[in-house]
Amino acid sequence: MPRLQHLLSAACSSILIAAATLSHADITTDLGVTSEFVRDGISQTGGNAAWQAGLTATHNAGFYGGIWGSNVDHGGDDSIHSEWDLYAGANLPLWRAWSLDASVTRFTFHGDRDRKADAYNESALRLLWDNHLTLGYRAGDGYLGSEYNLHTLEAAYTFQTGSFSIELYGANHRLDGSDETTNFGSDSADDYWHFRAGAARSWNHWDYRLTVERTNLGADFDAGTIMQFSAHRYFRLW
Repeated sequence: MPRLQHLLSAACSSILIAAATLSHADITTDLGVTSEFVRDGISQTGGNAAWQAGLTATHNAGFYGGIWGSNVDHGGDDSIHSEWDLYAGANLPLWRAWSLDASVTRFTFHGDRDRKADAYNESALRLLWDNHLTLGYRAGDGYLGSEYNLHTLEAAYTFQTGSFSIELYGANHRLDGSDETTNFGSDSADDYWHFRAGAARSWNHWDYRLTVERTNLGADFDAGTIMQFSAHRYFRLW
């Protein structure tokens, strides 16, 4: 899987550099706030609100890349204050309404010097049907700076009802090993389930989302049942 990440990263980087010189690229940015920053069903702000911002460049051939960030608050002695993610990918049409999306994301964490080593890369392959059905596989190489990789199988379906969209999502996250510092609740807990149901509406360059997330993780994680609301404003720069 690391080899796949290197190949995808090199290919996406080359394509994005070339695409940036062309006139058929759109650049958008977004600014917003959410009642809680949740990643893969686990809260990153301990129940507190978070600001979020992103910048995305999209080429009409299907290539894209950008940066996205949020503040982080793990509480206690953890002084990480933000997460910034770099990503690049390509969406390739296959047959009729089917397409394949391949991407690489670099997760980085800032504030605590000791935790900067938690940065890791994640590659993803997703099969899409008509912007409704998503079947995906993700692999995080050296998850949170550990010697283990995180593998995620995910499926989602989005219903369109007028100006609203309703998403149902489920995923299994599994480490290929665990120890006393890298686990999901105990030395032998190497996987967990994550479910999400949400509704969204876009209106006048604003995007509003209400979601409910649930995992089967223990009390050591901020990952029971979480309800969050977010509002983001999108701007087209190019």
